[in-house]
Amino acid sequence: MHLHDPNVAGWLRRHHDVASVAELIRLGLTREQIRRLVGSGALVPVHRGVYRTAGAPATNESRARAACTACESVVVAGPSAGRLWGLRRLPADPRLHVLTGPATTPLTGADVVVRRTTLLPAEDVVARADGIRLTSPPRTAFDLAALVPDDVLESIVEQVLDRSCTFPTLLRSARRLTGRGRDGSARFTRVIASRPAWQRPADSDLEVRVFRALERRGVVLVRQHRIQTSIGAIHLDGADPGISWGLEVDHVTWHGGRLDAQYDKIRDRAARLVGWQIERVTDLELGERFDQVLDELAALHAMRCRARHRAA
Repeated sequence: MHLHDPNVAGWLRRHHDVASVAELIRLGLTREQIRRLVGSGALVPVHRGVYRTAGAPATNESRARAACTACESVVVAGPSAGRLWGLRRLPADPRLHVLTGPATTPLTGADVVVRRTTLLPAEDVVARADGIRLTSPPRTAFDLAALVPDDVLESIVEQVLDRSCTFPTLLRSARRLTGRGRDGSARFTRVIASRPAWQRPADSDLEVRVFRALERRGVVLVRQHRIQTSIGAIHLDGADPGISWGLEVDHVTWHGGRLDAQYDKIRDRAARLVGWQIERVTDLELGERFDQVLDELAALHAMRCRARHRAA
């Protein structure tokens, strides 16, 4: 048996080219073969008794897998878990962040950040088929509250709600995890408390920034508001139902094609036929003149308010 055996190679690929001695033995290698592979450089030590195959990159996944293999109580957390979940606007910290119990022998290495905790119930841990254990999306968001400002945390919370869990689940996590001495508790509570429970999550970080900036200008919008039209239901990125005014934040990668632009015009006409005014902005123009565009949107909203008031 050797590393190039199809069964061994396939298993290693599915586990980020990382394995413990026990796992290699279960795959059919002998201890003597493992010693020879280590001596020849075909297996590279990562932690005690844990190896990565030579030539395999040290990715976030392989480092996470190695840490979880080396210590059964280790759970990937913080920015490292955020990257595994694909969360946005994470701190630029290349180190591997993990949680572990208070009595666990810690992992060593300058690229590993170990935080001990007495509060890590099973519901906060997700075990993947590739051997990686990581904090759940709600717990990851809570842990990130200690590392990011309010606006970034709000964006992360919206993404977690959009992809992973309901608002009641996130609220239960907040109540269970917040407490004296837990970093980020106040920020997490503040961000959750400022968000209406009924509000649909924003689709993108840009939408969160736009809605927040409009709120500073006195324009509060309902996210993902549903209106019924002749072509079916339309969900607007943001809306003021009281004056039938809607906002769509278009991303050029989504709405840049001719067919997408044509469909957007059809949707906007259908919305106008039921009395709605729709404004569209793109990520390109927001990137070039964010504040000016937001001032224009606030002015257009005010004009709509005045027109509705005169018509009443």
